[in-house]
Amino acid sequence: MKAVTADCPHCKKPFMAPIEGPEPIYCPHCNQVAGHLSDFKTIFERCAICQCRQFYAQKDFNRGLGCLIILIGIILVPKTYGLSLPVFALIDWLLYKKYPTMVICYRCGAEYRGFSAPSHLKPFMHHIGLKYDRYR
Repeated sequence: MKAVTADCPHCKKPFMAPIEGPEPIYCPHCNQVAGHLSDFKTIFERCAICQCRQFYAQKDFNRGLGCLIILIGIILVPKTYGLSLPVFALIDWLLYKKYPTMVICYRCGAEYRGFSAPSHLKPFMHHIGLKYDRYR
């Protein structure tokens, strides 16, 4: 399912909107237009919510869950003589590979799920993120 998750520019509440085609994106809280998706082919040229041109790719994987898996492996190190770390790292890596990639806008943080991420998108770069910190 293709969807956009973002904060509404009008009421500032987070929402998730399923995307079926080029159409306006409505906030379910205030029923105002939060953005407009023009075309699936050019979706990552400009953000549908804030019109920003910069995006980054990230796995749609809960980072807290990944950290918890590694933390359990670390806690078990004394009892397993260190053998738990590679086992739990492998489990973490397998789960990470299973999840799809999502695209995120640097400026507003809108998350685009279900779309194929263009190959030119890179992971989050801090120097670009710092440029957009003032907008969040």
